[in-house]
Amino acid sequence: MNFHLLDWIILFLYLGITVFIGLWARRYVENMEGYFVAGRRVKVALGSATLIATEIGVVTFMYFGELGYVTGFSCFVLGIIGALGYFVIGKTGFVVSGLRRLNIITIPEFYELRYGKRVRLLGGILLFLGGVLNMGVFLRMDGIFLTETIGLGPEVLAIVMTVMLVVVISYTVFGGMFSVVITDFIQFVVLSFGMLVATGFILMHVDLAAIASAVASEFGEAGVDPVANPRFGWAFLLWMMIGSIAISVLNQPAVSKSFASESPEVGRKVFLFTGFTLAGRYMIPMFWGIAALAMFGPALKPATAMPRLLGTVVPSGFLGLMIAGMLAASMSTYSAYLLAWSSVATRDIIAPMSRKELSDKTTIRLSRIISACIGVFILVFGLFYEIPATAFQFIAITGAMYAAGAFGCVAFGLYWKKANRIGAYCSLGFGAFSPLAFLILDQVRSSLPEGMLWLVDVNISGFLSFVLASAGMVLGSLLTQKSHPPKRLESGAGEGSAR
Repeated sequence: MNFHLLDWIILFLYLGITVFIGLWARRYVENMEGYFVAGRRVKVALGSATLIATEIGVVTFMYFGELGYVTGFSCFVLGIIGALGYFVIGKTGFVVSGLRRLNIITIPEFYELRYGKRVRLLGGILLFLGGVLNMGVFLRMDGIFLTETIGLGPEVLAIVMTVMLVVVISYTVFGGMFSVVITDFIQFVVLSFGMLVATGFILMHVDLAAIASAVASEFGEAGVDPVANPRFGWAFLLWMMIGSIAISVLNQPAVSKSFASESPEVGRKVFLFTGFTLAGRYMIPMFWGIAALAMFGPALKPATAMPRLLGTVVPSGFLGLMIAGMLAASMSTYSAYLLAWSSVATRDIIAPMSRKELSDKTTIRLSRIISACIGVFILVFGLFYEIPATAFQFIAITGAMYAAGAFGCVAFGLYWKKANRIGAYCSLGFGAFSPLAFLILDQVRSSLPEGMLWLVDVNISGFLSFVLASAGMVLGSLLTQKSHPPKRLESGAGEGSAR
């Protein structure tokens, strides 16, 4: 490995500066809006940079690198689908503009405005549980990345994971969204430079002809055709086509950047400009994983192949800078996710059950405590849970657990007058059913009869979650129009709930 003293100096210096800036930003936290949505002052350039940094952390590099290593070029289709999804959102303002006009802070706040407080509570619980599970593998994947690129070995994985967690929580908990936004811009710049440098060194060691040959010999047609690839297929592609829009506009950590924008128009443009970079941000780590296949062959553990390649081909100095950029991106991801899920827990679960209204100070204090608790959970979960399928598919299926029902509730709630409370309950419940069934049944896969094995196909489960959620909303609403007439969404609603 090429990680030496100079790299350690660069790494610690950068992390120290980042934490200092994040803690310094806490002086701008005046109230709850300042903590959760940066006072709604974010403009297009800063909003785009912070969303890009949030959406591609070390875990993103890891699961896309793993995907490239085990599927070849066929996974590139995800970059195209994802970019198209962001482009549609950015051009039309689908969902994000409507939610931003309501001045809400979390997605379940919309549930109360449109369907009532009990729907908000159920939606908040599902969003929180699904979101925290979604984060469950982040820390482990990041720890594997560091131990492989630096050459520390798997025996120090738990120590590395713990140190990373402490660093991230220290400035997220105290600074809130201001810390996230300010540090994200720095991390976006460092990350972009690190990606270009790393790709250049990889191409100096592994030529394109060798990469193409490795994919052809290992996967054949499945290495370039996602339909023919046994890990993908039509169910996967349909799931990703729906999810590229649904999960993007209803993933609380991502959409919170739109909520923090100074206007609905700015929130829409943040998604549009972010979409222009998305295909490259997906495909570059995928390409690194494919290059690792060409250099090392198929014998490595898929999660370790890409970081081992970087630790081998990137020289000292540049390696330290690249890892600093990767960790910077990871800190952006963690901070945004911790802030998002803790805000859901405090505002959409605890507050609705409280007998009296929580003050801004109490809400922020509770959010900080919950962020720390989430951190402990993902540390323990990451150390002991064995990931089914690939890390990307695990993250996608846990995302579908809350995004499918949320899409049914929010999209129909904004654009369909007949959506009602019963439809919302059905959408949330049906949307969570197949992902939960997959996560539970996968643990007893070997004891399932052959006729039930489709239930543990992650791609079928993910696609079904959106179909069932939409069907639940439509049927539940149409069958109960008289007994539960739809609640109108008044113009200006949400302004009070944002305070």
